[in-house]
Amino acid sequence: MLDDVGAKEESLCNRKMPKIYLYAELLLNIRQITVFAILPSSCNESTQIELDADQKRLRLSHGDEEALIELPCSALDNANLKIPTVSTKELSFRLAISGSANLPGRLKPATDNTIPWPALKLTPETQLACGCCGKRLVTDVKVWKDLPSGGWADMMDFWHCHKPTTENGNDASAGSNKGYAASKILGPRAGEGLVDVSYFLLAESDCTGIVAMSSQNLLKCSNCQRFVGVKDPDDGTFRLFKWNIKVQLSDDPTWEEYSVQEIVSAQLLALIEEQATYRFVVYSGNVEEVQEALLLWVFTPDLLYATSTKPPQRAMKIFYTKIKDPSATLEKQNNKTEELQLPNYALEKLQSDLKSSTNMLPPSAQKHQNWTIGLLPRLTHEELTPKAFAAAT
Repeated sequence: MLDDVGAKEESLCNRKMPKIYLYAELLLNIRQITVFAILPSSCNESTQIELDADQKRLRLSHGDEEALIELPCSALDNANLKIPTVSTKELSFRLAISGSANLPGRLKPATDNTIPWPALKLTPETQLACGCCGKRLVTDVKVWKDLPSGGWADMMDFWHCHKPTTENGNDASAGSNKGYAASKILGPRAGEGLVDVSYFLLAESDCTGIVAMSSQNLLKCSNCQRFVGVKDPDDGTFRLFKWNIKVQLSDDPTWEEYSVQEIVSAQLLALIEEQATYRFVVYSGNVEEVQEALLLWVFTPDLLYATSTKPPQRAMKIFYTKIKDPSATLEKQNNKTEELQLPNYALEKLQSDLKSSTNMLPPSAQKHQNWTIGLLPRLTHEELTPKAFAAAT
C-alpha cells in the first residue's frame, strides 16, 4: 500500500539538521537564483547575509551560527541582499546571474535525456551482476542493441513510403507477417542483448545464476535471492531491471550502478520526448485492478539546486499526489496523461525518495495546492563514466 503522500510533510525546523539551513535553485529561464534560509529563531539585527568575493558562495550568519552554500552558478556581486524587517524564521532572496557565469549548457534542452548503459557503451566484455551480492548473471553477450521506443509499431505508416504487402494480396496481415505489427514480439537471439531505458532483455541461455519463480514469473539471484527481473511468459526472455543490476563495461575492474530515482527520471524524460506529456500515472500491477497510484507532474524537467549540506546537483522538480482508481484517471485525462508501470518495490522506493526530497525543501516550497513537491535526480553526461561500486555505495 502507498502511504498517504498528501499528508502534511515533516517540517525542516523539527528535524535534526544544521541550525541554519540554506537551499538554492537556479531558474535558468529568468536568469535568477532563488535562495531560501531556515533559521533556528526569528531574524534580528545579528542576521547578516553576503556573497563571497568569488560570487559563487553565499554566507549567512545568525547569532553565533553561520552557514555557507555553494550556489548553482555565480551571481552578481551587487546583488541586493537585505534581511527583512518582519520577524520570521524563513528568509528568501532572488539573486541575478552574473554575466560571466558559466551557465550549464547541459540544461538545454530541458528534456535532453541521458540514459544509463545505452547499447553504444556496452561491449563484448560487458558483464552484468546482481546489484546486491555481486554474483555474475550475464557474461557472454557479444552484441548489444538498443530497443526502439515504445511506440515503434504505431509509427510504421510514417516511416515507410509503401505499406507492407504479401504475395497473396492480403495486406491486412502483411504487417504482422513481416514483423511490422504492434503485436509482433521483439526478442533477443542467443549472444545478443537488447537494451531499454530501464531494463536489459536477454535470452535465457545467456543468463546464469538466476532462479525463475514459475508462479509469478519473477527472477531472483540464486545466491542472495534478491529480485532482479521478470520472465516473459510468452517468449521466455529474461528482463533484468537496471536498478537491480551493476555493470562492468569492459575488462576494467570498476562497476557501475544507478538508483531507482535516476532510472525513473530517464524513463519520464523518454516518455516526455515520445508522447509530449508531462503528467504520469505510476502504478504497480494491472492498471485495471490496482486501487491507488501516484500521479506525477514533471513541473521542471531540468534544474540545478544546492543546499548548505550538498553541492550543486542536477534534478527534476516533481509535483506528486496519491490518486484512487488510476484506470479512471487515465481514461478521463485521455492523451494528457501517460502511464508508467513499475515493480511494487521500485514504486515504494520512488515514493520514499520523493518524500525525502520534499523534506529537503523549505516548508513554504513543499506544497502547491493539492500537490506535494519533490525532486528526482537526473544523470549528466559526466556521470556516464565508470564509477567504482564502492564509491556508489
